[in-house]
Amino acid sequence: MKTTVVPAQVTTVEDKIAGNLTFSQLLLLTTPVFLTGAIFAFLPPFMNLRGYKFTICVVITVACMSLAIRIKGRIALSWIAVLGKYNLRPRHYIYDKNSTYLQEDAKEEVRRTEEKVSAKESRVHEPIEIPMNKLVWAEEVASDPRAKLEFKTTKKGDLRVYIQEVK
Repeated sequence: MKTTVVPAQVTTVEDKIAGNLTFSQLLLLTTPVFLTGAIFAFLPPFMNLRGYKFTICVVITVACMSLAIRIKGRIALSWIAVLGKYNLRPRHYIYDKNSTYLQEDAKEEVRRTEEKVSAKESRVHEPIEIPMNKLVWAEEVASDPRAKLEFKTTKKGDLRVYIQEVK
C-alpha cells in the first residue's frame, strides 16, 4: 500500500457537493430561503407580503449570494473573516526584557538549584608543596623539544600532563 505525507499547508478539504458548489456555498445559498420564510411568517402583518418584507428578503438574498462567490479558491465570507482577523490584530508590540511575565517559575528553579549547590560541600584544594629539584626537572623537560608533552582534561576538569621519557 502506498502512503503519502500530507503537507502541513493543507488544513481544510472542500468537497464539491452539487456541481461546482461546496457545502459552505450551499449553506449560504439556502439560508435566504429559510430566513425569508421566517420573515414572511413572523413579521406583521402575518402571512402577507408587504414592501418592507420584500426589501429585507431581497437584501438578505443578495448578501448571501455575494458571500458565496469564490475568489482565488476561497469563498468571499472566508476572505472577509481573514481581513477581519487581520484588522483586529494588535498593532503595537512592546518588548520589555525586564518584564516579570513568567519569571516566578524561573526564580523558583534558580532557588532550587542554589539549594542543591549549597547542600553539596565544595572541596577546597590545598596547594601542593613540590620540592625544588622536581620543579627544576619539570622545567627542563618542558623546555626540551625532544620531550613530547600531552595535556588532557578529565571529566571533572582536572588537568593531566603526560610526558614521554627523554633518553
